[in-house]
Amino acid sequence: MKAFWFPSTAWLSCTTAVLASASVASARQAPGHEEALRERVVSLEARLAAVEKSSTQDPAAAKEPASSPTWKDLSSEGNRWKIYGFARLDIQHDDSRPNNTQTIGWILSEDDAAPPGVGAGGDDKEDLTIHPRLSRVGIDFDGGTVAPLSDAAVTGKIEIDFFNNGLAGQSESRAALRMRHAWLRLAWGNKSLLFGQTNDVISPIFPIVNSDLVMWGAGNLGDRRPQVRGEYVHGAAGEMQWLFQGSVGLSGADDNQDLDPAGTFGAGFRDGETSGMPTLQARVASKFKVQGRATEAGVWIHHAEENPDGTFGGESRFDSDAVGADLTFPLFRDDLTLKAEVWQGENLDDVRGGIFQGVNSVTGDEIESRGGFVEVGWAATKHMTLYAGWSNDNPNNDDLNAGGRAENQIWYAAGRWTYGPVQFGLEVLDWTTKYVGFDDGDDLRIGGFASYSL
Repeated sequence: MKAFWFPSTAWLSCTTAVLASASVASARQAPGHEEALRERVVSLEARLAAVEKSSTQDPAAAKEPASSPTWKDLSSEGNRWKIYGFARLDIQHDDSRPNNTQTIGWILSEDDAAPPGVGAGGDDKEDLTIHPRLSRVGIDFDGGTVAPLSDAAVTGKIEIDFFNNGLAGQSESRAALRMRHAWLRLAWGNKSLLFGQTNDVISPIFPIVNSDLVMWGAGNLGDRRPQVRGEYVHGAAGEMQWLFQGSVGLSGADDNQDLDPAGTFGAGFRDGETSGMPTLQARVASKFKVQGRATEAGVWIHHAEENPDGTFGGESRFDSDAVGADLTFPLFRDDLTLKAEVWQGENLDDVRGGIFQGVNSVTGDEIESRGGFVEVGWAATKHMTLYAGWSNDNPNNDDLNAGGRAENQIWYAAGRWTYGPVQFGLEVLDWTTKYVGFDDGDDLRIGGFASYSL
């Protein structure tokens, strides 16, 4: 696209030379026009001198206009789109069977007596998977300002990947598209409103490992959902700032829970939607600098309701509640950073807690759980960053039936090697899932990837 842009100085020089020649020829043919053409040439020469002076003061201006698009940029009628993404291949090996070889949430019990779905039928059930599903494409939109909306700055995003397993009979070489983000934002200085699908307000940070499920059900909360979201920032950039966030979102967007049995009147309707209530989330965070490095600490709450048509354990309405905190903090060296999250709550499967267990449909109990993670990152060299961490999701055993998943505990280490647009990753996870009434599932997962980013 740069082929359509020419430096202003070159254009004016050529134009001046052509018109100067034309003025001489015209003067010979029509002496009455000589004075007008001479004035035109003088005007163009003055403009050329002004551009050359500006180019001398700012060398970048002599190359091309600052708004000149790159090959990743498109613009039309005041709007600009920026394309981004990456192509990526993942390889993972497990020495014991997880619930899913790609979207791992827990390890199946290695107890021979455990039923299907709880156990793998014994130990040492290894597997290997290779997939490109995390390859991603996105478009960022910038629509400038809209005067009728009080000069709101309009931005947006659409982002997809290929981690959709929803097509029956789909082969692994026919990965389907999955929407990740689709939203628009209206911003007025330090205030903004977002409409669309994006990340939950709660639990804004992620462990570096398990990129397919970012440790959901294993210590990390939050997911993506359709929502209306408001933000307000108090304080100037570069100084201490306070961030206030709140959202009203779709309940049941992630767990898709429908407790009503097939054939009953409530079957086919999400219990979150039939509650008639949205998911409500709020977060307050402080942003500041420690030794010149960005630091952020936040606290947050979550509430939602579910209302199946039937009665389960004498209950027909279930609450989902959580409180938590997050921290991103530079350690005593410039190349070390700590991330941590802690939370507790009940009926959290729609925000990926409780090892994806929300309601005990036999007893009518909301399953309580607590968890979190801690991770240290070390920028060892210009190209290499190393990580180590621990993650845990620990439901209350008293709320579970036999075969219920009682705890996920993971120790992990990872490395990232970045060379311009190319990145390689390696990670090792020592993963244990405990069960009520059955033996643990223990897995050593070794995974790696290679990616190329736009």
